Amino acid sequence: MQTRTDAVSDRVAEWRATLDLAASRTTAPDGGLRVEFDDSVDLSALARLVLAEQRCCAFFSFTITVDTRGVALEVRAPKAASDVVDSLFGPASDRYRRTVADP
Repeated sequence: MQTRTDAVSDRVAEWRATLDLAASRTTAPDGGLRVEFDDSVDLSALARLVLAEQRCCAFFSFTITVDTRGVALEVRAPKAASDVVDSLFGPASDRYRRTVADP
């Protein structure tokens, strides 16, 4: 049987693998974090991760958007949890945009 610690570790590893596909991490207009993905992101896996994270940490708020720009995940949390957001999802870098040539 998997312990809670193992489940958290596994979920963090899944987040890392999914977030490796991020094309950019920027600040959303309302101050949240917006993570835009390239076409290789598995939308159902992303939705599953969001649901698991929300069940674990109800202070998070998530929005998944699919539009002409592609797939994006917006993450919001209380200001007191900003370190948790940065630690799990990576900090916003409004100048960062991964290109095909990036490793």
